Amino acid sequence: MDFRESLEDGPKSYSTGITPLDDELPEGLPRNAFGVIRGPGGGGKSVILNEMAKSMMHSGRPVIYVCFEDSPLSVLQSLCSLGWDYSNMLEEGMIELVDCFSSQILGKSTKHEHSFTIRDPSESGQITDALRSLIQKIKPERLGGIYVDSITEFFVQSHPFKAINTMKAWRATFCKELQVPLWAIYHTGLQQFSAYDDTITYSSDAILDTRHEPAFQSAGVLIKQFRVTKIRGAPHNSAWVTFTVGSEGIRRMTLEEMKEIARSITKYESPATD
Repeated sequence: MDFRESLEDGPKSYSTGITPLDDELPEGLPRNAFGVIRGPGGGGKSVILNEMAKSMMHSGRPVIYVCFEDSPLSVLQSLCSLGWDYSNMLEEGMIELVDCFSSQILGKSTKHEHSFTIRDPSESGQITDALRSLIQKIKPERLGGIYVDSITEFFVQSHPFKAINTMKAWRATFCKELQVPLWAIYHTGLQQFSAYDDTITYSSDAILDTRHEPAFQSAGVLIKQFRVTKIRGAPHNSAWVTFTVGSEGIRRMTLEEMKEIARSITKYESPATD
């Protein structure tokens, strides 16, 4: 296919299936985007990543999940907590897990179907080969995306410079060449990796920032927010969105709910009167 044919076809886009997020993306997300969900601990990064993966599977698109921070079983349990239908999804082969965690287990770990164990995650070539093999097996046009939890743990197990170059190669090969979306988590606030924050920013096509709402946080209450900070090649709204997580997944928190929390804080902090 030459450039003319590609331009005539137009850019390919998709929706995440997360209503509060899709509301901020009027034309969806480019399928060739390398995205990063970043923020401090407890801000909702993992639940956003997992909700993206779950929504893709429920729409009929298989996903590849790269596990650095948790075992494959723990990842599947987290998906189940969001309403993931594991019985059908596993039987239909809707998820393949690249296990970069179990090499840390002392002794012999249990092997599972739908899971590919990386013997030495510090050797990024092993991870790349596994991803390439799974993409060929599923077919790029059918694949819902690659989900990585997390870049930060990849830094720990490998070396930041080596890990970043690997992620750039994944962006070029899987996202740009094969049109496969990739989303990865990046934990901010870690001093030993702060020098790489700007590199992560400019190397990414899409960035979702997460935080705890500042006013409530100052009162000791943690309420999650996200913001679409950057989407290369697609319009987006960049206001902070307050959200909560339940058995049905992510939903936008209403103004009335926030007011009720504020009233409870005021009531708790107000001095008792006779």
